[in-house]
Amino acid sequence: MKIGVFCSANKNVDKAYFEATQALGMWIGKGGHSLVWGGCRLGLMETVAESFLAGASSLQEGNRGKLIGVIPEIIEERGKSFSPVDQAVYCKNLSERKEIMISLSDVLVALPGGIGTLDEIFTVVSSATIGYTDKKVILYNISGFWNPLISLMNHLESQGMVRGDYRQRIFVAETPEELSSVFRLLPAQS
Repeated sequence: MKIGVFCSANKNVDKAYFEATQALGMWIGKGGHSLVWGGCRLGLMETVAESFLAGASSLQEGNRGKLIGVIPEIIEERGKSFSPVDQAVYCKNLSERKEIMISLSDVLVALPGGIGTLDEIFTVVSSATIGYTDKKVILYNISGFWNPLISLMNHLESQGMVRGDYRQRIFVAETPEELSSVFRLLPAQS
C-alpha cells in the first residue's frame, strides 16, 4: 500500500506528536508499505521519513516499500529537502505537491498539522465528494488534536452543509491499534 502522510513541518510541537509520528513511520516501514510525503526535513515530516527508513531497514530489498518525497522547488532551493529518498518527485508549488501526493497514495493519513494540512485534508474530501477520486483520509487524532475539527464537521453536517456522510471519506483513529484497524477496513489496493 502507498500511504500518504500529511503533517506539520514545525519543530516546536508537542512531544507526543513526534512519538506517535515515529511509531507510524516505523509501522509503515516494517509493514513493507511505501510512504508518500512532502519530502521535507523539518518537524514531523522529517520524523516520519526517518522512522520509515528505520522500520524498513529490517526488511530485505524486495519486501521494502519506497520512500517517495514530493518536493516543491522552494523546499529544494532552500536546502530543506530530505535525503535519502527512493523516489523524488519535484513540483512547482504546494498545490502541485498536494495533487501529486493524492494521486500517488492509496490512502492518506493526517497527523497534527496546520493550515497546509487542513488544505490537504479538505482537498481530498472535496475531490471525493465531487467524484474526482475515491481516496480516504484518516485523521490520526493524537491526544485529541483533531477534536475541534471533528466538532466542526459534525456542526457542518447538522446544518446541511455536508453532502452525504463525511465519515465515509474521513476516518478517525485515536490509537495505533485503531489506525491499523482502519487500514484493514479500507478496500484492497492494486
